[in-house]
Amino acid sequence: MPTQWSRILILWLVGILAAAQLAKISAIAPILRESFHLSLPQIALLISLLEVGGGLFGFVAGLGLARFGMRAFLLAGGATLAAASLVEAIAPSPAILFAARAVEGVGYLLMVIVCPTAIAAIATDESRGRALALWSTFVPVGLALGSAVTASLVTLAGPRGVMLAWAVALAGITVLLTRFPLPGASGRRITLPAPAAWVATFAFGLYTLFVCALLMLLPSFLVERSGAPIEQVGLVTALASLAALPGSAAAMWLMRGGQLSSRRMMLVSTLALLATLPLVFWLYQAGGASLATSAALAIAATLVSGLVPPLMFARLPAQSGATTPDDPRIAAANGLITQFGAGGALLGPPLAGMVVAAWGWPALGIALIALVLAMLACLLLAESL
Repeated sequence: MPTQWSRILILWLVGILAAAQLAKISAIAPILRESFHLSLPQIALLISLLEVGGGLFGFVAGLGLARFGMRAFLLAGGATLAAASLVEAIAPSPAILFAARAVEGVGYLLMVIVCPTAIAAIATDESRGRALALWSTFVPVGLALGSAVTASLVTLAGPRGVMLAWAVALAGITVLLTRFPLPGASGRRITLPAPAAWVATFAFGLYTLFVCALLMLLPSFLVERSGAPIEQVGLVTALASLAALPGSAAAMWLMRGGQLSSRRMMLVSTLALLATLPLVFWLYQAGGASLATSAALAIAATLVSGLVPPLMFARLPAQSGATTPDDPRIAAANGLITQFGAGGALLGPPLAGMVVAAWGWPALGIALIALVLAMLACLLLAESL
């Protein structure tokens, strides 16, 4: 058991390191805007480019992983992230900076498909659900790590020095991973996951659409609603982002007896998502609410809804139709969940902005409620399949 969980924790930490690259650019965005004379839409695009690889090629990468093996993908992903960060550190023009960020997205995609697939193969039947629930926390933890490390180093080394430091760290980790025990290429033919996995991963895409629309526009909403200073608004947004972590801990506790049953998954998910609805409604409908009230509602909505994604990751191997821990349908399903998740992250903020621009903040609350209900409907359909 210690050996199994030590390998799972290493893969989780690798995912956190990859996810830290999401926050690397956003933490120094004001400096990059000034250095490269970028507009706000341009810097927003630069930040989100890391998700382009997953949004375009997630499913294809999942199929390729089943064919060519985890080690090749993991090492290629780490090397790509390191090389891209190095180019970002020395980029002489915005065009090269953008190109490096897009390539970085491919490396990120490779790593975040390998890690959960490897975790599913390494874990036992009794621990697989808890291990995948732990994996589901890699993005919020990575975002916190990337923001903290980048912000603390930029005053000492400048933006180029920070990029170089990330490149060195990623290269070092990749070298160490060459000796990490992983299953090799399966050599099996490409196999599509079962229909339930398609519906369930689409539900995850709706969740990322929901949470990104909520969190990415939360600073603007709080400043406009309460007139709070940006420092307080930033703290509230950070707390709301990390509020999903207790949900993962609760999910792991629910699975302490072994695999997660369909009945328990749907009971907990239904209660959590239905409880999210009034929180979102009150957040955007309560005119003149204080910063403390709005912050509490946003944090509570993220905390309660955050109970569901870990359960979705835990159920994915069964929903994919896999019959063994190394079944290629698990890799394909991880590709799907990466693709839909990246798509939600890309579309969430701009779509939410369009809703607010056309109909105001209360309309965003209604739209988010509709997303939560659609997500619940998809989860019910997936389990029925």
